[in-house]
Order: sequence, then structure tokens, then C-alpha cells
Amino acid sequence: MADFNDYLPVAVITGPTATGKTALAVKLAERFNGEIVSIDSRQVYRKMDIGTGKDLGEYGNIPYHLIDIADPAKEVYNLKRFCVDAFRAIEDITSRGKLPVLCGGTALYLTALLDGYTLPGDELAPREKNRAREHQTGTNPSFVPPFKLKPLIMGVLYPRETVRKRIEIRLDERLKNGMLDEISDLQHNCGVSREQLEFFGLEYREVSLYLNGECSYDEMRTSLLNKIRQFAKRQDIFFRKIEREGHQIYWLKEGKEPDPFKLLDDFLNDRPLPPVTFRLCDHKNPRTVKK
Repeated sequence: MADFNDYLPVAVITGPTATGKTALAVKLAERFNGEIVSIDSRQVYRKMDIGTGKDLGEYGNIPYHLIDIADPAKEVYNLKRFCVDAFRAIEDITSRGKLPVLCGGTALYLTALLDGYTLPGDELAPREKNRAREHQTGTNPSFVPPFKLKPLIMGVLYPRETVRKRIEIRLDERLKNGMLDEISDLQHNCGVSREQLEFFGLEYREVSLYLNGECSYDEMRTSLLNKIRQFAKRQDIFFRKIEREGHQIYWLKEGKEPDPFKLLDDFLNDRPLPPVTFRLCDHKNPRTVKK
């Protein structure tokens, strides 16, 4: 069993939505005997497939973890549970001589792993009679990471306009391929409330408004497209932040350059890695990239 003084090597594939992270992670896992650990806050839920972009058909024979492990009608998957599950999966994969390939773009989850979050979580003190009980976190953590990660972080990079177009194409494909039925089934057959759909956000919030007659189809599509594009911009803000905090990200133009296979091979064999030549945080428009 690993302990806190151990550093376990992992590959990390991240980037904004609709940039092909899963496809690249699968290829790397195939080449380097890996298994994928999802870092996506919504793919943990069962029956939320199209709206979260699980794309399970892309995995082939590659095992994956932290997908379809929670009931959206009964459970709220939180940061503590993610940390416990993720570190357990990473340790299990490593113990079997395989490479953990972390894939996803949920900012809080990714940062928790990279920075080894220790989470506060004391029980609340007993409430005194006639006195409100104040919120407290206490001094005893509810989660301490059992070991540290040695990550090679790679991000998939496309120009801003290309990302916007990819988002639109993917959204229309999802709408065409059953996303409305999926969300209707969650609400009417799986016991997922309107409040929970609101909590899941983006596709689940906007489509539920349409299904309940609160907007037209065109209004729903336009609003959802704009909000997904805004979400991609917020992801860029997060990536710039983690770069400023000292994490190196190798941004791969269209997922290909610099060569992710060579980078990972050098990393796993302790060979020197090339310097990072492009940082999002150094650019006013971080998605303006020469073709």
C-alpha cells in the first residue's frame, strides 16, 4: 500500500469541453498499458450518458473508473467522495502494474488531486439550548490524501473559434441522438427532481426547461449553446490559474503537437522532458493559436 511519502506517476489529459480528451486518453492507455480514471463531476451518475458525454463506445477494451457509480435521484456526489474514490482507483491501478490515465476537466476535482487537498470535516459541536449552531469545519480533517501524485499534465488545445464550432456540432449531435429522451426519462421514470436537474446544470437544466414548456426548442438550443461556450471560457480561466500556481501543462495543438506519446514515454522512463513553450496564462486571448 502506498503511503504519503510515495509519489505515484500518472498521466493527466485535460482541456476545455468538446476537444477530444477521451479519445486521446484511450489511445495513450492502449499504448502504455493504462486504465482511465474520470475526473468529471457528472459522469459519476448512472443514466446520464448523452448529456455528460460519456462516449463509452470510445473506450473499447480499456477499463475505466469513476463512471456510473452514483444514483442521480438519491445521491449527491461530493469532493470528499471523489478524493476517496480517485486515490483508491489510482492505487489499485498502480498496484497491478498499470498506468493511471486521469481524464476530464472538472476544475475542483482536478485541482484536488494535483494539489493533494486535505479536507476539513469535523462534526458540528452540540447545539446549546436557545442558541443557533454556527457553521464550523473544525481542525480534524475528514480526508487526507494517502500518497502524492507525480503528474504529467497534457491539455488538448484548439483555437477559440474551433472550440466554439466543435461545441455546436457536438450539441446538435447529442440533441439528434436522444438527449431529450434521456433527460425526460430521468425526470419522469428515474425520480430525478427538477431541483436535481437544475443542480446538474447546462444540458440538464436547459432541456428540462424546454420539456416543461418554459421555452421553445430554438430558445433552449440557443441558450444551451451560449452557456456551454461560456463554460469553456471558464475552464480556460481555471487552466491559467493552475499554470500560475506552478503546474506545467503541455498544450497539444489539436492533441498532436508536441507528440503526447513521446512525452509520456520520456516521462515514464525518467528521461528529460522538453521545456513548456506555450502557456495559456501568458496570452491575452488564450485560445488564439496559430494553425
